[in-house]
Amino acid sequence: MQAADKLVDQQILEKAHSVSILVDKGLELPGSLYDENTLFQVWLEKKLIAQSNNAPDHQFFERGDGFHIVSYSGKRWRTYLVKIPQNHTTVIVAQRFDVYTSLTEDILLEAILPIIWVLPLVGVLVWLIVGLGLKPLRNLASSLNHKGVDDFSTFDSSQYPGEMVTIVGSLNQLFLRRREAFERERRFSADAAHELRTPLAALKVGLHNLSEGSINDASLNSLENSVERMGHSIEQLLSMHRVSSEHAPADLEDCDLNKIAQSVITEMYGQIEEKQQIIELKGDSVHVSGEPFALSVLFRNLIDNASKYTPNNGSLRITIQEKPLSVNVLVEDSGPGIPESEYPHVIERFYRVGGDRHSSGVVGSGLGLSIVSFVTRLHRGQLFFSGSAALGGLAIEIVFPSIRNKVGL
Repeated sequence: MQAADKLVDQQILEKAHSVSILVDKGLELPGSLYDENTLFQVWLEKKLIAQSNNAPDHQFFERGDGFHIVSYSGKRWRTYLVKIPQNHTTVIVAQRFDVYTSLTEDILLEAILPIIWVLPLVGVLVWLIVGLGLKPLRNLASSLNHKGVDDFSTFDSSQYPGEMVTIVGSLNQLFLRRREAFERERRFSADAAHELRTPLAALKVGLHNLSEGSINDASLNSLENSVERMGHSIEQLLSMHRVSSEHAPADLEDCDLNKIAQSVITEMYGQIEEKQQIIELKGDSVHVSGEPFALSVLFRNLIDNASKYTPNNGSLRITIQEKPLSVNVLVEDSGPGIPESEYPHVIERFYRVGGDRHSSGVVGSGLGLSIVSFVTRLHRGQLFFSGSAALGGLAIEIVFPSIRNKVGL
């Protein structure tokens, strides 16, 4: 448009120059010299000596030399005024500006409208082309998302375009390395169970036989405690290994928490009865989507932790309650509890309140609540610690998403 403006100004200058030459030569200027979209006036001092048919009898405008925009007869005019000192004349030439701008707008619209109509089509075409080009990548991402935790099968690189062969090859190498690591861990679990449990059991039997003839031997008691602690640590480490995410099944089952809790209490009742503790299980049959072994490990650690740190003749209570959107498991005891400042730390591996040598003298490894926290996260649950209002000790609450809530979602 700037270039067009310059072109119009050049036309006006040429017309003004032509009029000036004709006036200077004394030639008569006909009123129809230009079309109706152009007008001119020639003034000799204050006398109008020539004008176009569409020009007024008064001076068209009285501003300084140069270009101006003037409104006349309801229209806009681009005007040029030049004074010729030699013959004391003033030449005014004007051209319809609204016609020019209307023509320019029409040209612009004619040029822009096709582009505007084509842009959505181009956008759709680009979207289709990009979508088609990214389809192999989306397929690869979908295959990765649907892989199970123990699925280390490789991809067929021939199904992917050449640009992705390097990526697919790198992923296949990663799966092979992961499979080897998985096999090593699985062998470790089996080897640890055999190589550690068997000699440990023999050591316990030997210590028991030795203690029969060494009553009140402090060194022997310390050794028995160390062996007991080592055995507990080994069992906890193996439990944590079995419920780790690398070995957790991809498909969870419908689990009855009440039945799992009853089974664990039955297994541990001897330990509870030895301390003359009272254990209470409240709640009806409540189901969650989970892994039975991992949930058994969770209840075993919760009950074991509550029993160990609750004194003789104490009380334990397990409450399983189903709510509209969740299933809540509350384990309370009448023990000493733990300070609120320790809540964030007790789920850390090998962490024990008061340090490795716990003031209670209870054998422990600092892994129990860490396993509880891991199993809770594995089942998309939340773990909370507080003081028990009913029994006065520690209260541990686990909130699982209910099956009904998952169906609703």
